[in-house]
Amino acid sequence: MLSIEHKFSDKEGNHLLVALSFCDDDYKQGVLRIPEEYNDVEVVDISITKAYVEKPVHHSVFFRMSSWLLREFDQRENAVFTFICSTDDLDTNHPHILPQDFRWELFDKLYRRRSDIPHVRVKDIVVGPEGYQAMGRAFFRDRHAPLINIIAAGLCEK
Repeated sequence: MLSIEHKFSDKEGNHLLVALSFCDDDYKQGVLRIPEEYNDVEVVDISITKAYVEKPVHHSVFFRMSSWLLREFDQRENAVFTFICSTDDLDTNHPHILPQDFRWELFDKLYRRRSDIPHVRVKDIVVGPEGYQAMGRAFFRDRHAPLINIIAAGLCEK
């Protein structure tokens, strides 16, 4: 699986490592069951790793990360980007917000920055059994709409 990584650091010594992992053809057809006629569509999974879990990351890092993700999405006209919000502990400046809710809000803000652009859509995905659910999201263009339910079903099985 091809991957592109970018590191975003703050002045307090913490950073986020963001990776875009591109699903290979075997995964797209064997696991996701994407029809062959859509084999050229790039299915990209976004993962974010925080270097020091116990230290909050400055909000400017999230802004730079979002800007980078948007540029990457714009450059890939034939891509669907996906993200699943982890339920792992997350130390933030907002202790009253659950970790998955914090991550969800981050990607909600990312989508809102794109919502004014025609032909870019989002699909919300609930992953996992009752009581252990996480939220996910897929960003896509109108022409990829026939694939979104297939990709969402594959994410739900992760």
